[in-house]
Amino acid sequence: MPARQLLQALMRARTLTLFALVSAGLCMVNAFKAPSYGAGRLLPLSDEITQPELASLMGELQRLTHKMALSADAGNAELVNFYMHESLEQMKKIQTEVPDYEGQPVALLMERMGQPAYATMQEAVNAKDKQQMLAALDAVVQSCNACHVATLHPFIRITRGTEVNPFNQSFRP
Repeated sequence: MPARQLLQALMRARTLTLFALVSAGLCMVNAFKAPSYGAGRLLPLSDEITQPELASLMGELQRLTHKMALSADAGNAELVNFYMHESLEQMKKIQTEVPDYEGQPVALLMERMGQPAYATMQEAVNAKDKQQMLAALDAVVQSCNACHVATLHPFIRITRGTEVNPFNQSFRP
């Protein structure tokens, strides 16, 4: 190969190498630049509005109902009334945020099955009678389980749960 052709080949190789290095450098700079939609701002994973998880909301209702049960077992009508009120608030939240779940009419079933049981509980609280409160509590628990059966979740079975107090709270009046 003549010297002139060798020199041209070397110049092309040098130009290509330099072009490759510059391109790589630009890629590196762009990799560390903020996205074009705004520096320091992250885009949400999805624009889709997601429904709250029903299990979490029901878990809170279960916790409140359990505290209501421990209060009734201790004969503390004032505390039963407090946890009953909180339970009803949680039920409203569930009905509003998750009216339907996997094709099941959650809000409607809570209204038709849960609300009447809590009305009976209110009567027992007003009477301040421990046995009446426990009987009404059993009706609340039964309404929960009947709803689980109706929504094809019979494997979720709620109990009175007054055998053990896992909370660092006294439920005595």
